[in-house]
Amino acid sequence: MAKYFVYFSFTGNGDYIASLLKEKGYEPVKIELEKSPKKIGFWQILKYGGHAGFNTKEKLKEVEFKLNQDDIVIIGSPIWNDRLSTPITTFMSQVEFNKETTKFILYPAGEKTKKSLKQIKKLGFTSEPIVISYPLKKTEECKKLIEGAF
Repeated sequence: MAKYFVYFSFTGNGDYIASLLKEKGYEPVKIELEKSPKKIGFWQILKYGGHAGFNTKEKLKEVEFKLNQDDIVIIGSPIWNDRLSTPITTFMSQVEFNKETTKFILYPAGEKTKKSLKQIKKLGFTSEPIVISYPLKKTEECKKLIEGAF
């Protein structure tokens, strides 16, 4: 049985969570765009937020990832336009995750997660996601949440 943290990160928040989970034995699996912008500005936020709103599929770099039935998986996603990031939803459409045991960590740049929580339920996942706003700004709170949950 392997433990994975499958995640996407533009700003480093997901990378920080990955480092905390790695200490707990989770292998990080970073999902990346085929063509990633060099920096994130207003136009990129508008573009990718629009992609999330329309559930656009993204072109991703290939990732070697083989999931067994008894593996433990946590999916980490920033929240774009109050939805899961499109790189994560694209990857999720390519891999069969166990809907009962897969967990989520969401890291919004704010407090809006209502639509993303509904999105997770609509996809059939049953566990309650952990929401950590601004993990890099709230490192102690983030550590405590991770420690308590995993």
